[in-house]
Amino acid sequence: MPRNQPRRWPISLVRLFAAITLLQVLLQAAFAGGFISGRIGYLNAHSVNGSVLVMTVMLLGGSTVLLFRPARGPWWPILISALLWWLCAIQVGLGFARVVGVHIALGAAITALSTGLLWWSLGYRQRVAA
Repeated sequence: MPRNQPRRWPISLVRLFAAITLLQVLLQAAFAGGFISGRIGYLNAHSVNGSVLVMTVMLLGGSTVLLFRPARGPWWPILISALLWWLCAIQVGLGFARVVGVHIALGAAITALSTGLLWWSLGYRQRVAA
């Protein structure tokens, strides 16, 4: 690869971790629905998936850093992934504290943010240096 060409593999990592993140977020809603419907075992799955989601978003953040450097991509996905991580970490705390009203609203915001980041990453095309 010529030196003036940006690396292309970091966007693949961003897409991968953004897709896994959104899948886990959607599973969170399904697990919560199962628990609310009376299936107590879904609460444990909801709890475990929420904790794993925080780690997945950390990997997403690392991939956005790699997209910025060395791939010469935009800087703002780093901020979005950091915000998403922060919201997920707060979400886990609210869940364990049983602050359900805020927990549900924040879950909707996390769903929207993770959907938007995946949508952007799937449409992203790197500029090729002339």
